[in-house]
Amino acid sequence: MTPTNTPADEIHRLAILDSYGILDTPVEKSFDDVVRLLSQLLNVPIAAVNLIAEGRQWFKSELGLGTREMPLDDSICKFAILQPGQMIIPDTKSDVRFECNPLVVGDPGLRFYAGARLETSEGVALGTLCALDVKPRPAGLTEQEQFILDTLAQQIMSQIELRKAVMEQQLLFGRQMEIQQELQVERDQSRRLLEGMDEGFVLLDNEFRIRQINAGALRFEAFTAEDILGKTHWEAWPGSEALPLAEHYRRAMKDRLAESFEQHHAFADGRSCWLDVRAYPAIDGLAIFYRDITQRKEAESRWRQTADRLEFTLKAAEIGDWDLDLVNDTSYRSSRHDQCFGYSTPIEHWSMKSFIEHVHPDDRNEVLSRFQSSLATQTDWQFECRVIWPDDSLHWIAVHGSVYGSNIKPERMSGIVIDVTEQKRTEEDLRQADQKKDEFLAMLAHELRNPLAPITSAAAVLSGANIDTLTVRRTSAIIARQAKHMTSLIDDLLDVSRVTRGNVEIEKTETDLKDVITDALEQVRPLIEKHRHQLSVQLAPATATVIGDRKRLVQITTNLLNNAAKYTPDGGEIRLVLATTAETVELSVIDNGIGMSAELICSAFELFSQGHRGLDRSQGGLGIGLALVRSLLALHGGSIVGSSDGPGQGSTFKVELPRACQTGTSDRQMAHHDMRQSQSLRIAIVDDNEDAATTLALLLETLGHQVLTTYTAREALDSLDAFLPDVCLLDIGLPDMDGYSLARSLRVAPATTSAVLIAVTGYAQQKDRQEAFAAGFDDLFAKPVDLPALNLYLAQIANHRLRTL
Repeated sequence: MTPTNTPADEIHRLAILDSYGILDTPVEKSFDDVVRLLSQLLNVPIAAVNLIAEGRQWFKSELGLGTREMPLDDSICKFAILQPGQMIIPDTKSDVRFECNPLVVGDPGLRFYAGARLETSEGVALGTLCALDVKPRPAGLTEQEQFILDTLAQQIMSQIELRKAVMEQQLLFGRQMEIQQELQVERDQSRRLLEGMDEGFVLLDNEFRIRQINAGALRFEAFTAEDILGKTHWEAWPGSEALPLAEHYRRAMKDRLAESFEQHHAFADGRSCWLDVRAYPAIDGLAIFYRDITQRKEAESRWRQTADRLEFTLKAAEIGDWDLDLVNDTSYRSSRHDQCFGYSTPIEHWSMKSFIEHVHPDDRNEVLSRFQSSLATQTDWQFECRVIWPDDSLHWIAVHGSVYGSNIKPERMSGIVIDVTEQKRTEEDLRQADQKKDEFLAMLAHELRNPLAPITSAAAVLSGANIDTLTVRRTSAIIARQAKHMTSLIDDLLDVSRVTRGNVEIEKTETDLKDVITDALEQVRPLIEKHRHQLSVQLAPATATVIGDRKRLVQITTNLLNNAAKYTPDGGEIRLVLATTAETVELSVIDNGIGMSAELICSAFELFSQGHRGLDRSQGGLGIGLALVRSLLALHGGSIVGSSDGPGQGSTFKVELPRACQTGTSDRQMAHHDMRQSQSLRIAIVDDNEDAATTLALLLETLGHQVLTTYTAREALDSLDAFLPDVCLLDIGLPDMDGYSLARSLRVAPATTSAVLIAVTGYAQQKDRQEAFAAGFDDLFAKPVDLPALNLYLAQIANHRLRTL
């Protein structure tokens, strides 16, 4: 394999290349002569001295290329510097590294390459001396040609080293001259500075005798320079030899290292102050500088008290604070700051570089841009970004910083940092929930429009002239079928709403799941036959009795079978298996359909979750079936799990319910209702939806009833006294008076006091029924009205009236 440089190696190599100062310099004849000689000796049209810089390859000399720089991505030489010796490519198109290289497939169409490393005495490769041809050379280079290439490469490297040596010598000479001038200036300035500075200055010899003292030092004292010059420090300031400063001075004198410390000093006259003392080794002695920092120390004490209070506040709010010294590249951070970056204990060093290294790679450019803009404009720095913790976990932080310093140069930046990972997760959860809501609303609109299209078309057919009876029946059947589909969609939505709010009441009786399966198969069989599915049913020989609501159990089984039919291609297989154990009854629906991904399995039982569908959405549905199944099973003390080996591998849904002790035969009711035409009734319809009122009136008239239709509550109150209705079908959402108020008025009116009042409304939950009964209604039918059920109810009313005559 081709060796590669680590990032650290490459940074080191680039630093060495920069130290030669050769990049982006003008052409030089000495390099051009070697390149031309190489071209002639190896008989190649292209030759170059190539230096591999950061992000580019730069040619100190080139022949036949016509450019002095190329992107590093197009470079062939970048591979040559990664291996020892020469790199010879007889045919670049036969080498997988270069077969798609723009210089190979495009202009100039390079086919042959030979390069020798240009490396320092330490073995660091700066680039190559390379020879190239637009024709392949299957034989590569002869031994003599390789010798020529190596020799000329060494010659080039010698010229580079010589060039660097000359450059460094010139720089050194110039610097020596500058130093001599600077030293002379410094001597003059130092003397003036020492005498004019506010700080105290004392020069001690190696025996700690005072050789020089400035005016700044004498301001602290009650004596003159003549009084103490020649005395030792301990003689001039009695008692100082026992102070900590004596140890600092002796150590600085002995080790020849600077000492810096703070000393509280008490004067003989009772005064005291804090001094900031710095002792520097000088020729044959010490140079001591000191200044009064009493006010600073007092301010620091007040600041510490304030900082303690602030630290308590920030800690309570889980806010980390930080202060970055831009001049010295040092920082202060609270422990909470380091915790925001994944460190349970404070780390030793932190800088702007440290921060950037923790930022997620995709966010670094933006963060750096904001940082640099803030420094340039000295404005606040505020943003949110992702950071990588030491354990490689991803977290979000919010940062707010302010820049301080002069107008020319910012000196420090301080601010706060907050871990907002949980907030981001919550935002993402809300975003996904909002997306699911939008997808569901679009899906619901689509599903509701589907049945509206054939209903609209059928209505147009019925409004035409000269239509025969057969056409009327066919169009009526279409309207009824599509209305039933819309009702099913709305019922599913209401079921989900009731279950999620805990408003579903389960009628728990002993129920045989075999009977439940029979009813469910009857409901789903048309869909299975439509898709030519092969259905097999395997029932356990033992009884499979559970305690539950028969209607809801049928709904659960039907939803599972419908789900299998929707997602199994035509002609596929669906198996229903009923098994029992001593404690449970297990119902499994297995198909060989489109299957599920692991991600979909995890969300299959969430509301509005569906597998991938095309734009046609031929299977329909709102994505609430499995969520409803799980919720209804929970009310029965049961559970459901889904599994699949992956997309295209089919799916299995397994239901588990507690098994009941068998106490008798199945409670399956086989009630059959007489759907023959009932006795004629006088029926009043009050509904502000004229189309709904008119179509319901037409249906009731075809059943032999007398019907009066009104569209407002006021119109109904004015006309019902003369009509004397047996039954009133009242819409709740009337414009001038709601249905509840109308029902109360009819209950006290003599003509309608004994009439059967039926509420017809889109609101059919338990609380709506309770409110309707409280207002005087006898029953409530949800829109769209279940016509067979209404006809049966009217027949019961008619039969009751006949028996009471």
